[in-house]
Amino acid sequence: MDQAAQKSISKICVHLCPICGFSFLLSVLFSVWFAFVIGRNLGLFFGGLILASILTPLLIVAERNLLRQLSIAVGIVLAIAIVWLSCVSNDAITLGEWLGAVLVLLIFALAAAGLAALLGVIHLPPAVAVILAIAWLSWPIWLAPALRGRESSERIVGAIVAVNPTFAIQGALSKSFNVPWAQYRIAYRLTNIGDDIPYQMPTSIVRCCFFHAVIAFIGMLAAHWRGRKMSQAPPAHPPVDQSPRST
Repeated sequence: MDQAAQKSISKICVHLCPICGFSFLLSVLFSVWFAFVIGRNLGLFFGGLILASILTPLLIVAERNLLRQLSIAVGIVLAIAIVWLSCVSNDAITLGEWLGAVLVLLIFALAAAGLAALLGVIHLPPAVAVILAIAWLSWPIWLAPALRGRESSERIVGAIVAVNPTFAIQGALSKSFNVPWAQYRIAYRLTNIGDDIPYQMPTSIVRCCFFHAVIAFIGMLAAHWRGRKMSQAPPAHPPVDQSPRST
């Protein structure tokens, strides 16, 4: 590697590390707090998804540069992943299961970042992206009751379950947490999925990762294309000529 390339890489790292470091620090504080409050169980992984869906859109809009936005998302995910790693050391899950869960988290965070960046271009606040992300994670609570009794309910639920991060993560952790989360005591009171509407836990994270990767790619591409187009557009009202005129 020549000297010019080394300097450019060093320059990029110098600019990105403080941004990644702030998002990492903020995320690790909340993640450690979740670990103490929730414990090393399936709830810790769902808490990480919720944390990423809140922090990523709120922090991503502070930057317009693509690399900086990606560094924010990576910092958030890295902190959560480190806390999740404690479950491996505690023999709650295996390293392979941890890797699968982290991959789902990373691509979901990038999808939330792409959505927030796109909404920012059309002047919608990042809170909209946060609400949409949390609504997507919590759909069994608000959507499943509305599907009760419909002929197409099993087909709709099956399609959503296959690409939803909460189900994909439990599918990745199925050897360690084999009881579906919808059958836990707290969730049992909030949703009718599994009782009124049967479903199958996904055995692979591929469809979930692909679905959110498409959202991330389209969101980031559209946001930065739109932003570049707006920056190159001529001003609507050209500046008034301030030069003195001869009488």
